[in-house]
Amino acid sequence: MNNRPDMAYRQIIDLPGHQKQPIILQILTLSDIQNRVFSPGMPPEGPSMKHREFDHAMFKTAFLSDDERMRVNRFKALKKQMEWICGRFAMKILARDILEPDMPLDEIRIDYREKGAPYLVQFPKIPISLSHSGNYTAAAITSDPGMALGVDIEKIGNMPDDGFMRTAFTTDEIAHMAPDAPTVFTHWTIKEAFLKFLGLGFNESLHHVAVIHNQIYHCGQKQAIHSWSCFPDDQYVLSLVYGRKK
Repeated sequence: MNNRPDMAYRQIIDLPGHQKQPIILQILTLSDIQNRVFSPGMPPEGPSMKHREFDHAMFKTAFLSDDERMRVNRFKALKKQMEWICGRFAMKILARDILEPDMPLDEIRIDYREKGAPYLVQFPKIPISLSHSGNYTAAAITSDPGMALGVDIEKIGNMPDDGFMRTAFTTDEIAHMAPDAPTVFTHWTIKEAFLKFLGLGFNESLHHVAVIHNQIYHCGQKQAIHSWSCFPDDQYVLSLVYGRKK
């Protein structure tokens, strides 16, 4: 994948699983979205900036509806506002390009199911997934309604301590996992992507999911699904989990 900073890239994932339609994965950097979305001088600089009231004049691209703008203005922290805005933009341009090229972005609506999974209001059967971490926003979609998918991107930190490892992973996972940060964070993103694949998020116990030798187990049962991971750069890892809906 492309390692240049501030580059947006889109990749067609044509992997095992015999999906009818490919999975389209898009990764955008925060600075790329800022350059494409905001009017000059926006958003305010500085990671410690607090809540900001956004109005239509602050955007050079009309992609938020009035209801969405009101919703983002209810968030109390600028960081959360920016993540939400970036996720909306990444998903909307992907959905427009793949599903409805002539639909205005501000008419594409994204809502959430009961347990937090996002979906397209106009295309509720179309599988989508979103993830944010640091400087990146990732969005994935396939036009095959018989598929399910989940994507997760994380910044690779220091090797986690024993307490985190025991909380996040099963004993078998830890025993089969190389003790280095890139491996641990790759396993973590696969696990989070699988929870999104299920549509459960953290409503499911982390110990009900195990990733061992690139195979995913749920409640002890091996899953007939697929995972794919990559490193957008040397500080981040992204994983995609996909398969047929049960």
